[in-house]
Amino acid sequence: MAVISVANYSGAIKTNFERRLLIRALPRLVHGRWATPGTLNGYGTYEVRRYESLSAISSPLSAEGVTPDEGSQPSLTQLTFTPVYYGSWMGYTQRITEQGYDPILSEMAGVMGEQAGLSVDTLVRNDLTDGATTDFSAGQTARTSLDAALSHEITFDDILIQLAELEAQNARPVEGGRFACVIHPYTWKSLLQDETFMAAFVQEAPSTAIRSGMLGTLMNCTFYMSSNARIYTDGGVSNADVYDMLFIGADSHGVVGFASQMPNLNPTSAPADYQPGGNTGGSVNSVEIIRKGLGETGFDPLNQRGTLGFKFAYDLVVTQGNWLRNLEHLNDFS
Repeated sequence: MAVISVANYSGAIKTNFERRLLIRALPRLVHGRWATPGTLNGYGTYEVRRYESLSAISSPLSAEGVTPDEGSQPSLTQLTFTPVYYGSWMGYTQRITEQGYDPILSEMAGVMGEQAGLSVDTLVRNDLTDGATTDFSAGQTARTSLDAALSHEITFDDILIQLAELEAQNARPVEGGRFACVIHPYTWKSLLQDETFMAAFVQEAPSTAIRSGMLGTLMNCTFYMSSNARIYTDGGVSNADVYDMLFIGADSHGVVGFASQMPNLNPTSAPADYQPGGNTGGSVNSVEIIRKGLGETGFDPLNQRGTLGFKFAYDLVVTQGNWLRNLEHLNDFS
């Protein structure tokens, strides 16, 4: 007997499409927000100079009316920035714009903007951690010595050491009289299990915009969380993952780009409230998206192809390595 069924009439069955697209999971991009920016109006290099401080005078003048010997002169440090270009692009066709069910171009522009923002944040993160003064949790002296079996996970004491070192180097706070510290969510989980840390930690007001990643303060340091914090996969003993905890003082680093293509180091266009499915839930474009319409890409006599892309110029120099502290550590995450 003939049966009207899905198997017999598969051509009549269509997929139900939801016009509302799923939210993409995006990291909070915070690493670049404390950089000292500079721009070049033309090609070339950008130079900054620093005169070093002189030591204190501890001896009295030898006698009345006697001119002392000439004191030492400050040394001069010159630092040079040379921006280079970064970028990416993707092509699209006439047919996909005419027959695609989703708003392809607007979605792909958003995807590329997110890639640009992540790229800028990752470049800044890597340059900062590579140029910072590096320390290791539990008093260890190398990344490869960090061993979970010997309880080398991060503790409250590790944080106190970093803050003390910043103060000892006369580092200045970045904002609100406080240093900044960028941590991974797994590090945050470990610290929340440290009773001493929790007893000292002061939570920020609920009105703080979560898009900034701000968690709260401890003494003179404000903590920011980002899933884009640096991880050295299998970097420790027994293939343990090692995490960075980056402490930042003011004027410790600068970023330079060309005036027309300088990336936005602090994209904050995401909504203030937390969005399910992502860490920001909003646009994180940090550069201009370059769109070429159908037929604008070169030899395309039938106007069948277009492109979307981005490009930016960037260079970062650590100007005071002692005002950046990078704590490499293990986490108690199980």
